[in-house]
Amino acid sequence: MSNQNPVEIDAASGEVTEYTPAGKPARYRCPLDSMSDIKREMAKIYREARSGLVDVQDATKLTWCLQAVAKVIEGSDLEKRIEALENQK
Repeated sequence: MSNQNPVEIDAASGEVTEYTPAGKPARYRCPLDSMSDIKREMAKIYREARSGLVDVQDATKLTWCLQAVAKVIEGSDLEKRIEALENQK
């Protein structure tokens, strides 16, 4: 049985260490560390949906995910502020 997908081979042992599926899309990366990063990404998704580059249903799902990330960032910032206030006493 032959494998048509490219693989990674460990140089020391000669064994296959990872299968790389053919046709796998490149991983999308963007910073999501601050509220302005989230805002920028939401605006990008909105523009892509308005332009027809992204399906509106997909854009809605992505925006919901970004809203969840924003809530986590907000909670983390509040936690840091409370901790700083408590340490001042």
